[in-house]
Amino acid sequence: MDKMKNFFDKKKLDKRFKKAGTGHTLTSSTSANSHGEPAPNNHQATEQTSHRPSMTQSVESQLAGQAALLRLEKKYQPQLNSISKAARAQAQKELDEEKRALVESQRGSLSSKPSEKQFESAPVLPCVLLICPFCSNSQPKQTIDNHMLECLKDQLEENPSVVSVTIFLSCNRYPEKLAAGKDIFIRVFNNIINNPDQEKFRKLKCSTNAYKDKIQPMLGHQELLSAAGFTLQDIPLETNSEETESVWAVDGEPKVDLLKSLVSMLQEGEAMKPVLDRQPKLLTPKDVLSVGPVYYPDDFYNLSKEEIAREHQLRRERAEKELQLRTKAMRDRDALQEVRKYNYTLIRIRFPDNNILQLVFRAFEKFQDVLALVASSVAYQSVPFSLLDATGHSFEEDKFLSDLGLVPAAVLNFHWDEVVLREVMINSGASPDQHAKYLSDEFLSQFI
Repeated sequence: MDKMKNFFDKKKLDKRFKKAGTGHTLTSSTSANSHGEPAPNNHQATEQTSHRPSMTQSVESQLAGQAALLRLEKKYQPQLNSISKAARAQAQKELDEEKRALVESQRGSLSSKPSEKQFESAPVLPCVLLICPFCSNSQPKQTIDNHMLECLKDQLEENPSVVSVTIFLSCNRYPEKLAAGKDIFIRVFNNIINNPDQEKFRKLKCSTNAYKDKIQPMLGHQELLSAAGFTLQDIPLETNSEETESVWAVDGEPKVDLLKSLVSMLQEGEAMKPVLDRQPKLLTPKDVLSVGPVYYPDDFYNLSKEEIAREHQLRRERAEKELQLRTKAMRDRDALQEVRKYNYTLIRIRFPDNNILQLVFRAFEKFQDVLALVASSVAYQSVPFSLLDATGHSFEEDKFLSDLGLVPAAVLNFHWDEVVLREVMINSGASPDQHAKYLSDEFLSQFI
């Protein structure tokens, strides 16, 4: 029974193999297709292999396909309109400008010079006085020009030619305008001197640009023309016309000798300028101790809205700077952010007897000017002395007071050479125990 079963099973298996086609081993180069067809021979396989595309052709096909896809995507990609392009360009431009401004501000913060503020003097010197060269009276700096002009006009009747030239040279402040006006006057006067018979040189029209720009703005031009023999007249423009024009004209024969003297004074004359009043003041120890406390009204401490806003802004800027990493050069620049410049300074000389001599100087005067003025006021002018600061250091004589830090006010200590002083006092008949007298009697007489 088993043998019959095995026999029929073997027959079924053979029948299935026959239906599957010709058999082959796994290592053979030929194989049957999935439909039971016989595998092709070597010649047919070679022909099929020759018709397959190579690897290079496959890569090129892939690249061509990718390029075609990109073209299609670009074709259907939405284009930016002109408005969006302009907006993008404007935004980019603003960003570039902000970056450029930031870079320039950073560079300028290191190289920029501190701002300067100009002041006449410190509050300790409330008023600067100048001495008029014509009457020797002291006047505030703000009114000295008008005072000088009034002084000269009071003397105009006594000597018109000299006073008129003095007004023209001394009361006009700007040298360039003064030189231009002076040249025109000299040219007009010389034309009359060289051509006294020609009437055209004896007239000066007020409508010309030269007169309006270079003569009319100058102080003293009317007095100078009147002293030269000119009179202001209104003459008709034409023979039968009612319109007139103003003209400075010389009637009759010109005074040639007077014109020559005026030309000489204009060429050789110099301006007379006011002199600084030193305002000498002698302060004794009693005067210093008698100065009481200074009281201010309550509204002095009240701040306005603008002052509060300014203080808030300064504090916010200060807080922002403290959060930044800053170099020493940047910190020093901020410390000198506002450089104050003063035109005048108050110098106090303290003598060993505690008396103080107070004097006023210009900021651009040199330290040797201070030494010269003190030397002319001491009692023993042959004794060498020195002016020292609070630490005992001396100053260079050829430097300006502003460069030495003696502006807007300073206190200097007076020191004599004790050895030379004793010798001079003994030679003058004074006893060795006698105290030295620092200021001369002539200088002290002005305080009596």
